[in-house]
Amino acid sequence: MVQRYLIHILLSAIGLVLSSGAFAADLTTSFYTALNSQQSLSAQEQEILSGYDVYLVPGILSEAFVDGDDRSSITFSRLTGEYFETQRKLLQNQYGLKVQRLSSSSKSVADIRSNIRKALADSRSAHRKALFITHSLGGLALLEELVSFPSHQNTLAGILFLQSPFQGSPIADVYFEGPLHLDKWLKPVIPYFNTSPETIRYLSTISRKQFMTENHAIIRDLVQRIPIITVGGVVNGHSSLFTPAVNIIATGCFKIVLGQCVIRTSFAGPFDSSDGMVPFESSKIEGADFIRLEGVDHGETVVGIPFEQYDKSQVTTALLKTLLSKISIN
Repeated sequence: MVQRYLIHILLSAIGLVLSSGAFAADLTTSFYTALNSQQSLSAQEQEILSGYDVYLVPGILSEAFVDGDDRSSITFSRLTGEYFETQRKLLQNQYGLKVQRLSSSSKSVADIRSNIRKALADSRSAHRKALFITHSLGGLALLEELVSFPSHQNTLAGILFLQSPFQGSPIADVYFEGPLHLDKWLKPVIPYFNTSPETIRYLSTISRKQFMTENHAIIRDLVQRIPIITVGGVVNGHSSLFTPAVNIIATGCFKIVLGQCVIRTSFAGPFDSSDGMVPFESSKIEGADFIRLEGVDHGETVVGIPFEQYDKSQVTTALLKTLLSKISIN
């Protein structure tokens, strides 16, 4: 009798955890299985995706990585290729899907949200579902739009959040904190990239944690209703252009020489593993399934980093396969 009672309590507790959305599955192994198989999307997977409008939402500094975007006075696209261009060509040219890269803004999150809102309205008018692949700041803008207008959820098929700092980026904190005083050094420079101090502050750990706390219930409901996968990179111990930023996040040091911290920043946090801009733990949403990309920095998922070889086409295919397995269950 006592044993049966204890089992009942255990099952009830498990049910409570599941119903609260607190359970998140680590899909890293499933993702790498799909990635290592080197398979294209199957005919059935392509048929499912053909019924969706796929929207790519870039992150901060995207204006400098898009040909002809005059909002940024500096462009890197000829060196790196355009932002999300590999994904756009793969989905549109190889798979014949309806894909659109939305215009992003490093100066105004409100502008990104406005473009997302219009995209959702277009899909809704066409009686189609929308599938989003976002990166960094683009993911934060999408989440905020969905929190502000929960009815948008009715138009969503699924979301892949790539490397978005839901709990904030320590690099944004360092920008405003001493002893580097980056805000004073870079203040005259960032307008050339169409970036503002307000956007950088938006990415800070204080700003993001406050948003996630205040909107916890709405975000929990979103995770329960919509197939969502968050994706974070970890480049600690790997060669990367982001190594100085990795050191700041991991140790609080701008540089380490002979085991000594040369310049210590004011940041010292628990999220040591990162992609150079976003700690892996910060890329997660409570209750949402997640994938960890080992040896992958913040840039190579969306643009071509010089001297680095990263198969964005195969990674995108594997990510979609993993997301589609969740969509089919829902």
